[in-house]
Amino acid sequence: MILTVLLAFVAGFFAGNGLPYYVEGSTGRTTNPSPFGDGAVVNVVVGWGGLVIAGLAWYFADVAEHPWPGWTAAALGVLAVGLIHTRTWRGDVWGRRRPWNATS
Repeated sequence: MILTVLLAFVAGFFAGNGLPYYVEGSTGRTTNPSPFGDGAVVNVVVGWGGLVIAGLAWYFADVAEHPWPGWTAAALGVLAVGLIHTRTWRGDVWGRRRPWNATS
């Protein structure tokens, strides 16, 4: 059951992280703070990768054997990454933006 909970949490976390990247990139926006660079294509690829990881983790989680712990862990994974996003998406997470008063 511990493996189910762990993998379900990972699945929820990566699904909750991958979906916003994928949606933002597929709509042409480039405002997400990706560690792999800027651009809509980068966001789509990062989002797709997160969704693939989520799908694989969910497949191996065996949630059918332990449904309540599995679904609860997945929901907590989505919540955790959502709370992380509320703190990081508006800031300069990867240190790529220059301060407004910087001169070049």
